[in-house]
Amino acid sequence: MNKNNLKFTDIDEYHSCQPADIRKILEQLRQTIKQAAPQATETISYGMPAFRQNKVLVYYSVHKEHIGFYPTPNPIVYFKQELEKYNTSKGAIQFPIDKTLPLTLIKKIVKFRLEEDMKAVPTKSLKKTSTKTQDINKDILSYNKKQSAPDKEICNLLLQEISNGLPKAESKVWHGHPVWFFDGNPIVGYSKEKKGIRLMFWSGASFDEAGLEVRGEKFKDASVFYNAVLDINTKDLKRWLKKSKEIQWDYKNIVKRKGVLERLK
Repeated sequence: MNKNNLKFTDIDEYHSCQPADIRKILEQLRQTIKQAAPQATETISYGMPAFRQNKVLVYYSVHKEHIGFYPTPNPIVYFKQELEKYNTSKGAIQFPIDKTLPLTLIKKIVKFRLEEDMKAVPTKSLKKTSTKTQDINKDILSYNKKQSAPDKEICNLLLQEISNGLPKAESKVWHGHPVWFFDGNPIVGYSKEKKGIRLMFWSGASFDEAGLEVRGEKFKDASVFYNAVLDINTKDLKRWLKKSKEIQWDYKNIVKRKGVLERLK
């Protein structure tokens, strides 16, 4: 049977056609890619296993004496020294079947591709938001544009995820940084600080989330700091945004209550 002529519907099917020893190598490669890009979607592209975020990050395929790994040209140039002992071409790397996979290097290459992929996200994704959201977020967009390139990527991704996760929330630049509100009550916001971009949920201490590790001393807020767009786990962020709708403390009336918070939900 010529495996090159088979049409596969998913990665499991592709792997199942290989000998047991090759399946073990492929599964190791697959899990390494998933660890580096946990939000990527598995697919078959050009007849090969592939991982897609916004565009395909990497492909791989089985050959007689090697596993072909296809991360596009840029990472091959960037990691040229670390790839010296492997055969490479413009967009391909050959990992010999009889040698151990360089998993740490593969992970770095996938993260490099993920960072490339994310650079194209903010502009395209924000265009998908409603006209109303775009109008509300003009000041926030201006805030993001003033940041350095790495911080701008972080802010744009946060803006995208928060806008998608809280489509009915009001948003504005409040006390100098972007904040989202429900009925005048602050819910979530981000700001540039010395330690990085701080994402803060006003009721985050009640979310019972280990990732929101920076807790306020007096109130119910909790935060996390990001120094690169790859630090953002969008799966966690989506879950926190969902909890922010379900768990709220009444900051709106904190002055009237003389600093005492009451839970709304």
